[in-house]
Amino acid sequence: MMNKLQLYEREFKLLSRALDGYVEASSLSRDLGIPYTTLSSWIEELKYKGYVQIREEIYNRARLTEEGKKYAKSGLPEFILALILKQEGPKSLEELKSSFNEKELDVAIMHGLRKRFFEYFQGKLRFLEMKHDEEETLIKEIASKGELILKDLNQAMKILRRRGLLEIDEVKVLSFKATDQIAAMIKEGKYDIIPEISKLTSEDIISKRWLQYPIKAYNLEAMPPVQYFGRTQVYMRFLEEVKKILLEMGFEEADWDYIMPELWNFDALFVPQDHPARDVQDTFRVALDPLNIEEDFAAKVKEMHESAYKSSLGWDYKWSAEIAKRLVLRTHTTPVSIRYVYINKDKEAKVFCISRNFRRDLPDRTHFIEFYQCEGIMVGKQLNFSNLLYFLREFANRLGLEKVKFKPSYFPFTEPSVEGAVYHSKLGWVEALPGGMFRPEMLRALGVESKVLAWGIGIDRLAMAYLGIDDIRDLFSKDLNYLRNARLI
Repeated sequence: MMNKLQLYEREFKLLSRALDGYVEASSLSRDLGIPYTTLSSWIEELKYKGYVQIREEIYNRARLTEEGKKYAKSGLPEFILALILKQEGPKSLEELKSSFNEKELDVAIMHGLRKRFFEYFQGKLRFLEMKHDEEETLIKEIASKGELILKDLNQAMKILRRRGLLEIDEVKVLSFKATDQIAAMIKEGKYDIIPEISKLTSEDIISKRWLQYPIKAYNLEAMPPVQYFGRTQVYMRFLEEVKKILLEMGFEEADWDYIMPELWNFDALFVPQDHPARDVQDTFRVALDPLNIEEDFAAKVKEMHESAYKSSLGWDYKWSAEIAKRLVLRTHTTPVSIRYVYINKDKEAKVFCISRNFRRDLPDRTHFIEFYQCEGIMVGKQLNFSNLLYFLREFANRLGLEKVKFKPSYFPFTEPSVEGAVYHSKLGWVEALPGGMFRPEMLRALGVESKVLAWGIGIDRLAMAYLGIDDIRDLFSKDLNYLRNARLI
């Protein structure tokens, strides 16, 4: 056991307050006029020396809402109503409307009856008695102190919170006390107060005065604070890497509007106008006036839907231009590709688009109402389906996703069609690489004779596989710990 304590003045000041039990750091901070952050660092230093024990507890902090502050000044409505009835006698509801607005009168009556301040008698409110009102007292106390910090909530606080007059949140309360050994030594006077200096000057060193000072020893095992530097949001960085890969593979980037007529979002893609995907339950409609559509192109789309063409029978129904004019939030980026082909016809091209889309999905681990899609096309007379499969596999491999498999699929606007899946360590096989060759009906309407390979990668799901996360909502997380530690590209 040590013979005598060597204490700085500030250490003695704290320890002397905590000899007989735990002392709350926040209240001591107010008493001593020392900032809480400074005081808590001193307490941590005492803990490191083994001089104190620390306790952290969760308490409730109560503060008044704006409405609560108003009633703290004027009084609760039921309290005011009781005073009126006491001074002026029984009153009907009509007579009271001049003293309260409708909402406050309802509140005053409800809570006044609950507290038995008054009662209904012969169609009027009649005063009974003014008992001690704990709720009235409480809001005035909180108003005077700014806030109350309590271990448990009493019934009055719970009621005031339900009434919307109190905001209550949880706070961590730090308390400390001197260890038994340190408390005993201080009570027995076995301590010395030693001077404390915050820095050494050149004079102190030259004159060797520093040898007389008690110098705090360096803790060479202490870790420096972690410094977090600015970085790109991990998902945005992933999308930039995808763009880089596609540009390296010879593609150029394109984009178009978020809001467009159904003509481009659905009809041009050979999606019939009664298709379930076009239902309001799956698609966001836009409450704006319909846009005019290109009449020549619309006529070709009408023919595509209504009439037979070579081996195609069309959809054999009456196509509506009014439906085609309705505005929607685009549900995929394929219209960007369609528009590009329509404008550029048979020009050989490799084009991609990475942009936002919108669907009325029920959010879960793999679906969200907004999502990115990586859409692209390749236009050329010598292209075939094998070129598409090679591209999808090569693209996934360049992202480091080596396990890829394909299966036949169906899309209204491509034939043949394929669905590629990548392997996710937590979710297993995730479908994320759909594609196909534009149907002859579409190419005829677009005025194109070349082959067009198209793909619309679910880039959000690829990102989940790459980043090793199993919830699509984490891609847009605001959790700083996740964002700081997420895998970098």
